[in-house]
Amino acid sequence: MAVAEALSFRRAAERLHVAQPALSKQIKDLESDVGAKLLHRNTGGVMLTDAGTVFLDEARDILERVEMAIVAAREAADGKGGRLIVGNLGAVSAGFLPGALSAFRARHPRVEVILHEVSIPNQLEALQTGRIHVGFGILRDTALPAGFEHATVMKARMAVAMGRDHPLARQTTVSLADLANEQFISFGETEGHNLHRQRIQDIFATRGIRHRAIRRVNSYESLVAMVAGDHGVSMMLRVPRGQENIVYRRIKEDGPDLEVSVSVIWRKMGESPIVRSFVDILREVCSSCRESKRSA
Repeated sequence: MAVAEALSFRRAAERLHVAQPALSKQIKDLESDVGAKLLHRNTGGVMLTDAGTVFLDEARDILERVEMAIVAAREAADGKGGRLIVGNLGAVSAGFLPGALSAFRARHPRVEVILHEVSIPNQLEALQTGRIHVGFGILRDTALPAGFEHATVMKARMAVAMGRDHPLARQTTVSLADLANEQFISFGETEGHNLHRQRIQDIFATRGIRHRAIRRVNSYESLVAMVAGDHGVSMMLRVPRGQENIVYRRIKEDGPDLEVSVSVIWRKMGESPIVRSFVDILREVCSSCRESKRSA
């Protein structure tokens, strides 16, 4: 760029504080690497070739992007910019994530936030490999490795989800004994991901109630469609968004196994200011939500 803008090796060398022969050799090496002549040299000075004109435009763009990258890196180090990748749980995180994202945006408008759909069994792996910066988990079902921190963001009670026209939908509460002969449906991406099914089985087993085999579907959307279409029932958290053909009924029995605690999880080592700020905002938002529910 210095030679192309000055159109003189001497003036460019003075500007760069290097020896002219060294600069001339660098240009020859560059032309060799590119595979095209970039400059015409003559006694009157230097002229750009057509290839040199194109290369100069690209070089300016590259150096401008390098400067932008430096600024972005400094802002990320200060927590003012950069990128935050959050492992989204879809329906489970719909109750607290939108408010947290809105508050985070207000405080960090220059941070790019990306939501990456990751199932609960895969959240820890995604955190460990760096695919996401912040994840979520149900720690009763998931062991937390060393080097990770967590904070509770939501506590809720399992309910029975069923189609609106299901015979038991007329009741406000449903006992587990009444559900023993129902076709239960669980969600798990693969046969190995069976946390949902295992929880349902444990709830029945703890109370000595035998039940029908649980049918697995490989996506949350499939589970919702099957339940809404009266092909079975399920135990799950109440979802805040509208599902016109599904109703939730409270389980009559009580016990800690019916309670679900969702935690935000992040890597403690190398924790960035951006991650720390998001976690703090998430805790504030979730605390406000809990206070509002108690007041109501």
